[in-house]
Amino acid sequence: MFETNFTVIDMQIVLAYLALTVAIGMLVNRHVHNASDYLVGGRSAGASLSIASFIGTGLGLVTLMYASLEGFNNGFSYLFVPVLGLAATLVLGATGWVIAPLRKLRLTTIPEYFQHRYNRRTRIVAGFICALAGILNMGLFPKMGAIFITYATGLGGLSDDAEVTVNAITTILIVLVLLYTTLGGMVAVLVTDYMQFVVLSLGMGLGLWFCFTRQDLGWENMVSVWSDHRGEAAFNPAHADSYGWQFIIWMAILTTTAAIAWAPEASRALTTTSPRTSRRMFFWGAPGFFARMAIPGLWGIAAFVFISQDATMVEYFADDAHASHAMPLMLGKIMPVGILGLLVAGLLAAFMSTHDSYLLAWSAVISQDIIGPLTPRGKLSDRQSILVTRVSVVAIGVFLLVWGVWYKLPDSVWTYMAVTGTVYLSGAATALIGGMYWRRASSTGALMCLLGGLAAIPVLFIEKLQRLAAGVSLDDTEPLTKAQAAALEVVKVWLNNPTAALAVYGLCVVLFIAGSLLFPDKHDVTATGATP
Repeated sequence: MFETNFTVIDMQIVLAYLALTVAIGMLVNRHVHNASDYLVGGRSAGASLSIASFIGTGLGLVTLMYASLEGFNNGFSYLFVPVLGLAATLVLGATGWVIAPLRKLRLTTIPEYFQHRYNRRTRIVAGFICALAGILNMGLFPKMGAIFITYATGLGGLSDDAEVTVNAITTILIVLVLLYTTLGGMVAVLVTDYMQFVVLSLGMGLGLWFCFTRQDLGWENMVSVWSDHRGEAAFNPAHADSYGWQFIIWMAILTTTAAIAWAPEASRALTTTSPRTSRRMFFWGAPGFFARMAIPGLWGIAAFVFISQDATMVEYFADDAHASHAMPLMLGKIMPVGILGLLVAGLLAAFMSTHDSYLLAWSAVISQDIIGPLTPRGKLSDRQSILVTRVSVVAIGVFLLVWGVWYKLPDSVWTYMAVTGTVYLSGAATALIGGMYWRRASSTGALMCLLGGLAAIPVLFIEKLQRLAAGVSLDDTEPLTKAQAAALEVVKVWLNNPTAALAVYGLCVVLFIAGSLLFPDKHDVTATGATP
């Protein structure tokens, strides 16, 4: 059941491509002369390179895995998420809202704005929460990569040995990413992202083509199977048996705030040659933003149809814990030798692309927004910045090896990532937007709303909170009475991930406005947030 078309030829393609990527990433170290080169690529990225890197940053293997998992579990209704992402980036690119003023300020990191607009303490707090949320968010990336490799290459099975082997391979990949990220910095990220964007675009296009052209899959068959399986809920995300309106509203807010404040993607606006280029990057990168989430979602939709035609696989995937295995297993079976190797190489490149961007983003925040402001001079020298950033990259890499590779995946990877993102985005985006467009915004208000975002951390344990609110045992293995089960279902209606996350966003807005009005700053600010 777990055999795929992955052969020695495919392995050679993968190894050759990875060797080329790492070599190029390490060679660009000669172009790193100062902290600006290392952290933002010297702000010299043109439109085409910026667009490719912008898409490549978010187009990680973890993106393909969680998007396919959502498609496998929820059908076509999942596609509303990439549609919202498309709309958000198009609007930002067309208007330049937030991103153009940020580029004009010539910042190195997003949290640096908080010192520029408020004070040093606000920047340090923002940097700490940004790094905390980002590293937690990144914690599942290696595990998802390990699952993809296991089942796409035919190493999957009922034994734990296969996954242990691939975890070791994933560890090697992380080490390779650490090598060229620590040496080349943003220059390496930009150059390798461009390569990976080209290869991955080709691989993803071929994967989608094979899904649509196979007689046992195809668009009409996919629509028919899902219609029979879930009815309207498979196509309407607002349906009661699908995501629901609360989740849709949460995703609309999340995708917009992530585009302007989530360090890996938002920091791309700081690396371009001009504010105009930043706007073009967002606008013309919007279709790629849509495709990076929609195509793997369609893979997951197709994987459900593919598996439903085999009784043995239907039995295996009846266990929800195996859902993440579906997409890579299907691709490994339907794609021919050689092309499968190209796809796996591209997806492993995506794994590395996201890791290098995220490692550099969070490490830059640690060095520039936490360590630097705490020094007597208030900032690090170029040499110190590069050193601290490199040490941070390695430290985060060690965390990933311990947490990411061996940690047990939660039931919903996308929800986990959305919640960890909310920890930072709810407060940071509020303080960023408010500081840029509201003259009365104060440092106290910003600090209060940033800290308010930490209220999202308990949402990671939403099932425990639901049981606590319903007055039942926290041990989910303990059987419930009918009355207890009914009480728990009532609690789940008003206490769930979307409602809790939206409440955190609302809390941050209230704290920001109240703190700013009650504790105003003494200095005045310009329209863009600069203190005169």
